[in-house]
Amino acid sequence: MQDWDAIVVGSGMGGMTAAAYLAAGGRRTLVLEQGDVLGGCTHVFRRKGYEFEVGVHYLGDCGRPEGNIPTILRGLGVDKHVEFAEIDPDGFDVLAFPSVTFPVPRGWDAYRDRLIETFPDDAKALRRYVRVIRKLADVVDRATTPASFGGSAAMAARAGWAAPFALVPLTRLFDLCGIGPAPRPVLGGQTPAYASPGDRAPAIVQAGYLKNYVEGGAYFPVGGGQVLSATMAEVVRANGGDFRLNARVRRILVEDGRVRGVELDGGETITAPVVVSNADVKRTFLELLDPSAVSARTRKRVAGYTMAWPLFNTYLGLDIDLSQTMSSAQIWKFRSDSDFGPMQRALSWEAAGRDRDRWLRLVRENIAAMIHIAGNKDPHTPYAPAGHSVVEIMTYLPADHDLWGVRAGGPVAGEKYRDNPDYLAVKDAVTEILIDLAAEVIPNLREHLVWQEAGTPITQERYTHSSGGGSYGIEMNLRQLGPFRPGPTTEITGLYLAGASQGWGPGVEGVMLSGVGAAGAVLRRDLFTEIRGGTVLGNADQLPTHGTDWDPLAVATDTRLRGQKARKQR
Repeated sequence: MQDWDAIVVGSGMGGMTAAAYLAAGGRRTLVLEQGDVLGGCTHVFRRKGYEFEVGVHYLGDCGRPEGNIPTILRGLGVDKHVEFAEIDPDGFDVLAFPSVTFPVPRGWDAYRDRLIETFPDDAKALRRYVRVIRKLADVVDRATTPASFGGSAAMAARAGWAAPFALVPLTRLFDLCGIGPAPRPVLGGQTPAYASPGDRAPAIVQAGYLKNYVEGGAYFPVGGGQVLSATMAEVVRANGGDFRLNARVRRILVEDGRVRGVELDGGETITAPVVVSNADVKRTFLELLDPSAVSARTRKRVAGYTMAWPLFNTYLGLDIDLSQTMSSAQIWKFRSDSDFGPMQRALSWEAAGRDRDRWLRLVRENIAAMIHIAGNKDPHTPYAPAGHSVVEIMTYLPADHDLWGVRAGGPVAGEKYRDNPDYLAVKDAVTEILIDLAAEVIPNLREHLVWQEAGTPITQERYTHSSGGGSYGIEMNLRQLGPFRPGPTTEITGLYLAGASQGWGPGVEGVMLSGVGAAGAVLRRDLFTEIRGGTVLGNADQLPTHGTDWDPLAVATDTRLRGQKARKQR
């Protein structure tokens, strides 16, 4: 078909959720994905019997039917298709600093008490801090409040005495509460989860994060992150929609202020009166749209957005079963007693004088990384051969093309960088630094290493076309928070937006909420209220059943051959 009711550009979870709700809402919907697998940052890949996660490491508040992700799934009739395993509630995150190791427990009281037990000299200040953050968390409703001025005002009114603290930077809240230097790295140690350092992230962002995880618990999808996009793909097809892989959109077509469809690489045109762009917000407005279709004011605003830092991921296969010696916790390992903010400043390309050798020394001295072991979180899924484990090490690094030895246009402009000696030298050096860091947590790691691979910010840019290779969209700072972020509608009739840069923020939950928001705007329905009230859209009875041989990667690659569409992270 060349004529659809709606086209979704990009198959990240924002796009897949929007497509599923549009299709279930009666719109013939086509998803166009430039890569060879659905899911964006939630997809997986396989190597030599190992399965690695690109971006799903834990999800908040998935143990209650009222959680946002369970609610979104239930609204499509697939809540029983996706299961979640809770990560160790006595320490779902372990923050490991040189001077202290702090397992973050589930439950506000447990969290406060462990902070006070660990830092008794700051007991009074810590009680004050938790009281403020908990009050702010009580009024956060991520599904409805962040993306509009009215919702934000209502949230501030509900916050009462805590409202003045909502928009102060997290580190300033530490000052106001009188917190000394010792607890600060721990209190800011989870800010990498939303990719914004504490000196720029407003306290309300921290409150929303802790509400999800400390209050709601941390979970991992059984079967891995790919089950999310594969399940949405089945919803799309069960409701008359479809998806295409290796279908790169060159232009979003606009005539007389209205969307008319898209043009693919190669010149193919597909028409639709609605286009939902799940593509990077800068590339949507500055590249996919003709400049004449966008006001100068909008182009200037979008060009001025600050992107969150991108990720560097290292993937390891080990010939040892780590479930016998380690918990399901996610480990944040810090080289120094400082959190994300000081690390980001130390590792900027400018801080190194744009000298690679000096920059690599700074990386080794200041690096921090998250260590994820999928098999420990979901022991019933074979992520590795028997007796083996997969380990993923994730950190944030600058996106500067010059640092990575890549020309300004980068991979999106077609540069063939993968055999570039400068690129490979930096990539390999960082990989070794991260393996050394993980070896401080996993004894004898190098002795058991049988597979290693890494994906850089340039890798991410190549596969997702995100600006600067980021996966968290525009940074969650005061100038780019809630209603100051793009909403689902645009100045172009028929063009809608979904993704990490929208008002609901980054992360799997945020982008799924943005997908519901975009679909609701298209359908002119308050979908959040409807699905919270029990409405189920579409043909849930037409969805395929999942047997023991169901393979989400086969669904996401549109093939029955298990594992044959994996790609190398280069």
